[in-house]
Amino acid sequence: METIVKNLSDVSAQPPYEYDSEDRSAAVLVVLCEIGGVCHVLLNKRSESLRRHPGQVCFPGGMREETDCSVVETALRECEEEIQLQRDVVKVTSVLPSLKVYQKTLYLTPVICTVPPNTFTTYNFTPNPSEVADIFHVPLSTFLSDTEPPLKSHSVEHLYSSFDLHHFNVEFEGREFDVQGITAHLCVVIAAIGLGRRPKFEYRLPSEYCVVSDEIRGRVDRILHGL
Repeated sequence: METIVKNLSDVSAQPPYEYDSEDRSAAVLVVLCEIGGVCHVLLNKRSESLRRHPGQVCFPGGMREETDCSVVETALRECEEEIQLQRDVVKVTSVLPSLKVYQKTLYLTPVICTVPPNTFTTYNFTPNPSEVADIFHVPLSTFLSDTEPPLKSHSVEHLYSSFDLHHFNVEFEGREFDVQGITAHLCVVIAAIGLGRRPKFEYRLPSEYCVVSDEIRGRVDRILHGL
């Protein structure tokens, strides 16, 4: 776990992590936990009653509010509201540079944090039923296809080009989940950087879908090309 945290910290943005513009902004909390010597990542399934993206898998997080002084505050607040994971349980270790999601004209910032070993199996997560239908966790290496999950891709049309986005069918306690879209993209990037390994499938950063920082692009490109 220490190596994963260090690798992600190497590409972290620099504090104070304040919002530097009035653009539409959101933050997600990427919660990592060691279980049996394996790094797991926490994910939510959105409520079917939500107007936007009902039933889709996502990280805890959401849109910036006027009272949020930083991206860290947004991510922690949203996580508390959605699944009752209290901020005194988590340790924020890094903040990845924001990425611009074209389809939403949105700046999204991943906030990386850890919780003590086995917290995912012992903590009393309480999903807010108006926002979250389910909570689950899987090994981070799932998104490099170490465990050979059913991996699918679909072609997305954007402006004058098309590109593939991967999505993963994962299982947790007998329930199946489909991780796709920007969440799947972030899971692959975080797994590749954190674990320092290339995916076992062909992958490239979908620049048509979102823009990432030079630090993230450079690190991922080096991993993908074995440099």
